[in-house]
Amino acid sequence: MSDNEIESLPSRVPEDEIQPQSLIVEEEKQENQTIQKVESKASLDYADAEQRPPIFRSNIHEVLCCLFLTFAPCASSMASGAYQTSLTAISDHFNVTGGKLTWCVSGVTLANGSCLLIMGSIADAFGRKRALLIGYSGFAIFSLIAGFMNDFILLCVFRAIQGAMVACGTPAAAGFLGASYKNSKRKNLVMSCFGIGAPVGAASGYFIAGICIEALNWRAVQYFFAIWYCMMFFGVLFCLPNDRKIDWKNAREIFRGIDYCGAFLSLSGFTLICFSLTQVDATTSRWRTPYIIALLVVGVALVIGFGIYETYVPKNPLMPMIMFKNRNFVVCISIVSLSWMLFTGILNYNAVLYFEQIRKYSVIITACCFLPQPLIGVLVNIFAGFTMHIIPGKYLITIGCGGFVVASIIWATNSIDRNYFLGPFWGFCLVVIGVDLIYNVSNRCALSSVERKLQSRAAGTFNTVCQLSSSVGLGISTTILAAKDPYYGQANQQDHPVDLFNATKYTYYLGIAISGFSAILSLFLNLGVVGSVKRQNSVTRK
Repeated sequence: MSDNEIESLPSRVPEDEIQPQSLIVEEEKQENQTIQKVESKASLDYADAEQRPPIFRSNIHEVLCCLFLTFAPCASSMASGAYQTSLTAISDHFNVTGGKLTWCVSGVTLANGSCLLIMGSIADAFGRKRALLIGYSGFAIFSLIAGFMNDFILLCVFRAIQGAMVACGTPAAAGFLGASYKNSKRKNLVMSCFGIGAPVGAASGYFIAGICIEALNWRAVQYFFAIWYCMMFFGVLFCLPNDRKIDWKNAREIFRGIDYCGAFLSLSGFTLICFSLTQVDATTSRWRTPYIIALLVVGVALVIGFGIYETYVPKNPLMPMIMFKNRNFVVCISIVSLSWMLFTGILNYNAVLYFEQIRKYSVIITACCFLPQPLIGVLVNIFAGFTMHIIPGKYLITIGCGGFVVASIIWATNSIDRNYFLGPFWGFCLVVIGVDLIYNVSNRCALSSVERKLQSRAAGTFNTVCQLSSSVGLGISTTILAAKDPYYGQANQQDHPVDLFNATKYTYYLGIAISGFSAILSLFLNLGVVGSVKRQNSVTRK
């Protein structure tokens, strides 16, 4: 009985309405049992780890929910990939070249990565379903607005808001799945399907943009995202199980305890780093420009300060620092960071330049060249889902790092007129094998390093590293191109394809070094199989 109900009782109760003490005790016992059943169902405390969680009404309901959740991490990477394909069209429309042009790509990933941590707390306050609805609707609305922009700076601003909005849904989606399933083969398959979102979303973005630009123009890409995520909004609204009612008192406590200072440090630090790296080619003195060096130093200092601050100062840090006490997680997240710098910032970005500005392919042909990535990515994620309980995670990550090494070598030794199926095709296939295997195993490592109530924050931390690494990778790539190609960022850049091709070689050399270092780090992992019910029961008995 609630306090309000107790206060509403009359001061004197008639004797004939007084219940025996034994009856009162029995009613309280039944009430407690009912509450325990509800809480048990809410926490998904079911016996067989391989069965369908009881929150799903049927297998079809489970598949639909997982599908709608997968498009949360897909949004940012898909938008980033689509705008990489759109670079030439946007450059011609706004008359912007060089590092400045990459802001329409990195803006969404930078804002997404910087806001993911704080959005995990919002998901805890309002509920995961509500956070997804906010993220999907906001992404759709600001995609539509960005499609009407006639100023490049405003386009980048609204692109950044898109990234911030969808950041509200990514930790909520991962937290929902992480808390809904026990470690099992079923959870491996579900999380692998969820893992398709980020890497395959990026690859699919190239193809989507190619079709939209070829059929209409670059604005059609934004309109497509607006329509698609409006559909995803209604899918989540009607399909995903409802959250508990908002506890406004608890929500106020959560907002009062959010680490706003940590959010400011991370956002400002990575923004300054990316700005200084991408702005180099726009200055006459390049790296001799004083404010470029100053902003880079301040940005690095802020990022280091963010790490120190999160470790010692806040009572409720944005990042669950307990994760970093796990050696496997530290190694995994380092490999993920290096891999995403290489995947988005170096290999895929320079591949777009190679096809569009060096080989002079049309947008639709460029999109077709990227088509192996989503196709191979789906197969790799299915393979990971069915084998993570058999093959130790250490071996899967090592294989993934090997894929990055070979892909980097293929691109570094590629000639300007090599046949697509003798070079780039195999580079695309191998890089997707690498990114998908690493994403699946590392994501599970991140979620398993914290307790269930911190699943959203763990997912936010993991995806933050992915998005921010992509932005930094783009900045490093454009810096190398600006240093090695005297025409990069100039109005006549496309008139000198050979110089641009020779400059991209140096980015691939860096890619070989990064992937090689990642492969060495993978040897220090001690990750076993994931989701083995037999092994889990054995550990429990011990």
